[in-house]
Amino acid sequence: MPQAETFTALCQDETSLLKALAELMQREQAVLVRNEVAALEPLAEEKGHLLERLAESSRRRAALMQSLDLVEAERVHAWLADKNAARGAWAELDAVLKQVQAINRLNGELVQRHLALTEETLEVLRQAAIATLGYGKDGAPPTLSGGGRHLGSA
Repeated sequence: MPQAETFTALCQDETSLLKALAELMQREQAVLVRNEVAALEPLAEEKGHLLERLAESSRRRAALMQSLDLVEAERVHAWLADKNAARGAWAELDAVLKQVQAINRLNGELVQRHLALTEETLEVLRQAAIATLGYGKDGAPPTLSGGGRHLGSA
């Protein structure tokens, strides 16, 4: 298979996987909006498998591009200039990638909101627990130890 046809096929494969990822991330977004935390785990597992396949597809395309010395945007555009199918596949790949990035940004914002709400809720519960414990032997309100780590820290 000529290099342009191989390139086109690799771009189309990667685009197909990215479209599947976009659909999965939109389902993830709906779950986040509905606050159905338990539904996130199977989606995360499915997403992990899909990302593995996508990484392999991307590696194959990148290896071909490297072998053709298409490492700079100018060279890519010059090489694609007379290859309509390859140029179209590359443009579609780029468009779908931008769509996935936008969905990912929004999902990240939703996750951050959920984390902030969870932290606020924990603080309210912590304060309520302190209020119900009364006072210690020294006359000061007791402190609750919640550990030294914050959510998301390792």
